[in-house]
Order: sequence, then structure tokens, then C-alpha cells
Amino acid sequence: MSTDWSIAFKPILDLHSKAIFAAGSSSVGKPVVRKIWRAILAARDEQEEPIALPTSLKKAIKEYYAKSLKDKEEADEREAASRPREASFYKKPLSEWDVAQKLSKQEIDTYDKAQQQSKGLEYSIKYRTGNAREWFNNMTPSQQQEVKFAMKKWNEEGAPEETQAIYRKNNLKKTLEDFAEQIRHTMGCRVVMLVSHKKKASQTLSVSLHETTPQNAKKKFSVSSSGIKEWASNGFESFGEWSKTEFYPSEDSDRVASDSEDGPVLPEIIVDDDGYAKLPLRDGIGLKGQQELIRSIFHTSYKVCTGGSRPVPWGVITASPSNYLAPGSVPTGFVVKDPSHMKTEEVNRLWMHWERPSTANKKLVVFIKARDAGMRVTGKSKTKVVSALDEEDQDRPASFASHFTECTTHPAAHTHETTPDDVAINDRYTFLETLSKSENYLELVDATRDLAILANQKPISERHQDLPTWADWSWNGIYLPEDIHTSYMTLVASLNKLQTCPISGPPSAMPVVLGIGLLYRESKRVIEYEEDEADPNTPFYLPHSAIDLQFLVTLDDAVREVLCSVVGHIERLTKEGLSDEDDEVRLVVDDEGVVEKDVESEENVVGGEEQQEQEVEEVVQKGRKRAIHHASSRQGNPLRETRRYDLISFIVFIAS
Repeated sequence: MSTDWSIAFKPILDLHSKAIFAAGSSSVGKPVVRKIWRAILAARDEQEEPIALPTSLKKAIKEYYAKSLKDKEEADEREAASRPREASFYKKPLSEWDVAQKLSKQEIDTYDKAQQQSKGLEYSIKYRTGNAREWFNNMTPSQQQEVKFAMKKWNEEGAPEETQAIYRKNNLKKTLEDFAEQIRHTMGCRVVMLVSHKKKASQTLSVSLHETTPQNAKKKFSVSSSGIKEWASNGFESFGEWSKTEFYPSEDSDRVASDSEDGPVLPEIIVDDDGYAKLPLRDGIGLKGQQELIRSIFHTSYKVCTGGSRPVPWGVITASPSNYLAPGSVPTGFVVKDPSHMKTEEVNRLWMHWERPSTANKKLVVFIKARDAGMRVTGKSKTKVVSALDEEDQDRPASFASHFTECTTHPAAHTHETTPDDVAINDRYTFLETLSKSENYLELVDATRDLAILANQKPISERHQDLPTWADWSWNGIYLPEDIHTSYMTLVASLNKLQTCPISGPPSAMPVVLGIGLLYRESKRVIEYEEDEADPNTPFYLPHSAIDLQFLVTLDDAVREVLCSVVGHIERLTKEGLSDEDDEVRLVVDDEGVVEKDVESEENVVGGEEQQEQEVEEVVQKGRKRAIHHASSRQGNPLRETRRYDLISFIVFIAS
């Protein structure tokens, strides 16, 4: 009887189901039950043949919804557990058949086995599809409804967010590039795309631009002129604002009807002589309008800092506001975030804080730093960077100085980094020092330079047949080859070749040090790679590189071994110099220790060659440190090793 009445009056029951399901079982109270009870009785009175109702209709109504709620909870749990996590499953719109196979897999398996058993067949997978289709065609109404609900949800939401993030990181760039090339090849079209996605952790947005690689034009469209650059920047900001309504729809009740089209017009932002915004009036303006005013105030100040209309990087400022905003720009403890996410109390607090500096004619918001990607590089700023270098660096050729400045100003713009073939011979040591800040690696560069000074050789390099092709000063690639990133065995094998390469002097050491430095630079790129900040020309294989932290440990060990080899050659040259000039050297023992002097050359040292003496003195000081640092790995007397380095300055002059 219960089934008959619930089916007959299902439209009335369904009318209230949505509200009851949204609120939970606790909402099935007396007022709701009474309302449904009256509606059913009224509908029954209009029937020609009234359907019999349960003895206690109100109790039956409660039991009906209690069972429906329980069934819904079970269905939700089943849907969540059955939902595929593979992003590839959602590439095409899902049909009811696709969803049913996932949602009712257990029921289909049970039905399949029962059917094959009833027909006396030995269980085989080849009969499963036919039995699954048969089960699908005979689903109950509740099963059909459950499948339709899951199909609609899966088609709307797609893969789970965490799966989308991983799939996006691994495939977005290549997918967009393939799409652009496909429509260029098949339709002769050129395309510029703005792409946005949300970051769940920080509740912020990421916007990137992808465009067709030019075939005839010299530059891509987005950087073809200053006007287009400005247009692209404004497009980033506008598309980001639009995307917020897609990803983060506001639920604040304060915004309802307060900013309708016939509401008050936002006041114009007035700026002072320095370009900073003055505090406008907000009387009669709703929350959304005040948020837009706050956005304009921040944007105006950021424009002064960057020199262009770059969007304010709310995400990085939220993470570390003190790195970007001057003290007093916002209240103490205030969480800086996108104004569209600010609540009424946050807007009021910020506005009241700004009223004080506004009354005193002071600046409201001052940016002390801009995100690196948002800074413009002018000729003036380049000159300033170069002038900050020491005098030795200022003597470099203009071509290398330009590259060096570009790298310093744009640390994330890998397309502007110098390649080995662009470096002049006299600038090679300086270039090597820019590849990594590793202490052991910089010590290796210094030792190689000292070895060249002792051997009285320029930083020339000889080619090793066994070394990787990129470990050479003729290498013109910005990034290392793809196989270094895709094969861990190739990566380790390349490092082993560098580590075991025989070093006989400065020319044979130079390609080894270069190769190690390029590995350090590539490792830094991989570790610091961020899809949102990546240069459009970043190779697709970089995010999935085989380089990891374990490889960095191996790389550090290799550097120490090569360093010991170079230091060994320095000691050998010192020893050979002592043997060759033994007749012209006498020892003088005083209270401070053992000192060696070259009798015949001492007058020349005092009289001239000051520049060479200064260079060699640096080698002496570094040599002392290395002798102490590597003393544990040698069998010789540490005092004797130090004495050898004291002779370096005299040996060089004797040899010359």
C-alpha cells in the first residue's frame, strides 16, 4: 500500500524533496509534514477513484523522506567512490552507458556472473559486454535517476580538482601548442589564447597567454609593439576579473542589489603629483563598488612602481606583504588579498586606516618592490645594473655585459640567458661564476682560474671526445638537450663522464667545469619551475625532468672530486717550480715559521710587476685555504703544503 500511494502522489513528494534533501533529515518536521499531508489529501479528494492511504499518513510521509534521505546518502557515497580520477576519462562528454559501467560496476559484475552460470558457460570476459548491456537496458527507475544525476555532475565538474591540477601541469602547455599548430596546418589560422585556472589552496587565479608561433613575423603578437604589450597586460587583468565570477562566485549577502546598474557611479580616482591615488569618497557606494575603488588605489600605486599597467600580483603579496608594501600601507595584521574577496568589515578597516594618511596628505599605498616578471627594463635601469658591477666586470665586452645585465634583471626569463658560445674568452670565468651559487662549485671555478695563472695560460679550452656535446664552449643552446631530462641514466652517465674526465691542465679542466656549471643551472631551472611563471619558450620536457634532489647530492659529490683533482695539479706545478729553481732559492727561518725567498728575483718583485704580484697573491691566499681544507685527504705535511704556496709568487716570476 505504501508503494502505491507514494507513486501516485510522487509529484507532491518531489516538490518538497529538494528543500528537505538540502537541509537534511532534521528538516522533516511537523510544519513540513503537515503541509505535505494537506496537499496529498486535497489531491486525493479530486481523484475519481481515491487511492487508499496509510492509516497514519503523517508517519508514512516521515518514513518516506527518511528512506529517501538514506538512499540519497548511499547514492552520494557510491557516486563519490565510483567517480573516475583519471583526467583522460573526461575528454569527451559522458553518456549514461559510460557512467553506468563505473557507477554500478559491482551490480553488473554480479549480473554477468549469474547469467553465465545460469547458461552453463565457463566464465569468460567475452560475454561481459553483452550481459552489461542487458543489465543497463533493464535498470530500475531509481537506478536510471542515479545514473542521470551522476552523468550530469561528472560532465559539469569534470575530473576531480587535484587530478585536474596534475594533468594541467603535465599537459596544458603542449596541448595548447598542439592545438595552435593543428588549426594553423588545417585551417590556416593564427590564434592568441588567454587561459585561466584557479588555485584551490590560495583561492587565487592564474592567467597565462598562449599564441601561435610566428612563421613570418619576427616577434610574437603579444610582444610585437609597446601598444600590444599594454593591450596584453590589460587583457590579462580583465580576463582575470571575469574568471573570478566563474571560479569564485560571491556568496556575500552584502552585495545583493547594492551595486545595480542604476546605482551610484563610482568616483574618479584622483592622483597626486607623484602618480599615487588620493582617497575618494565612498558615500552611497555599495560593497562591490568600494572593492573596485580599493583595487584602483592599489593598481595606481603598483603602476608607479612598475612603470606600466601591470596587474597587481595579489597572490604573492598575500603570501609576503612586507616584501612588497611599505610599512603603514595597510593596517597591522591585515591580510592583503584580492579586493573582490574582502568582506565588509575588512573594507571598513582598510578605509579607516587610509583616512589618517589622507588627512595628512600622505600616500595611501606604496609598493617597495614589484614581482620580477612585472618589471620593465629600460636603458637607464640597465646602465644602473652594469654600474653596480666591480671595475673588473666593467671592462668586459659590451655584448657580454648586455647578456649579463639581462640575466640579472630577469632571473626567470631563461630565453635571455647567455649561452657558452656567446662568451668571449676573457669573460669565461665570470660566466662560470653566474651559473651557480654553490660554494663548492665556486671554489672549483676559483681553483681552475688559479691553475691557469700558475701555468701562465689564458682560459682556453680543449675538446674532449668522451664528454657530452654540450660540455663545450661552442654550445649554443639555452637549455640542455631533451635526453638529459627524460632519461635519468643519460643524466647520470653525463655526470660520470665529467667526473672521470682526465685533467692535465687548464684547457682540459675548462670544459669539465663548464659542463658541471650548466648542470647546476639546469637543476635550478627544474627545481624553481612554476607553470604560472614559466616563459612561453620553456621546453615542454622541463617540468617532468629526471633531475631531482638526489641528483643534486650526486652533483655536489662530483664537484668535490674534480676540485681535488684541480688542486692536485696546482700542487704539482708548485713542486715542479721548486725543483727547477732549487739552486736560486734559499730558506730563511724566523720566529714566524718557514719563509722562502728568491734572491735573484727579489729586486724585480720590489721594483715592478705590481699587477702580476697582486694576482699571484690572491692565488697564494686561496692556496693556503685549500691546503688546509684538503689536508685530511693528503699524506703530506700540512706545513710543507703551506710553504709551497708561499713560493708561488716567486716561481711565476722565475718562469717568466
